[in-house]
Amino acid sequence: MKPTAPLPDHCVTRLALRVRFFETDLMGIVHHAAYLTYVEAGRVEYLRARGADYRVLNERGFHMPVVEARLEYKRAARFDDELVVETRLGALTRVTVRFDYRVLRNGELLTRGHTTLACVDDTHRPKRIPEDVADMLLMPERHVAQ
Repeated sequence: MKPTAPLPDHCVTRLALRVRFFETDLMGIVHHAAYLTYVEAGRVEYLRARGADYRVLNERGFHMPVVEARLEYKRAARFDDELVVETRLGALTRVTVRFDYRVLRNGELLTRGHTTLACVDDTHRPKRIPEDVADMLLMPERHVAQ
């Protein structure tokens, strides 16, 4: 499989969530580490919206650990804010996949960033992303996000 560029516009999923109190610091602002859980939830929802069952992928010996994470903080979120995590397929190669993220509040950009995941087998050695999984990553949503 060759790197995909440009990626289709439909390679995006949006997840709504509300900031919980325990995700904030003493100033009432969402702690920077909480955003990693937000983008993780967005990434899982991206897969779910395309019919993927991560447990089944693991049973096939297909694992995708995060090997890079980068977040850029623009504005603060606070307790009880309603946020949208926008997850977009950023890049796809034979062994890696990059997801790009934007965290928004009422359309205002709060945080943006990306994670890169590497495909590995059960022994943690690099493994080619199976063709059916690559096809799934590139498809439009087919399940409504819950």
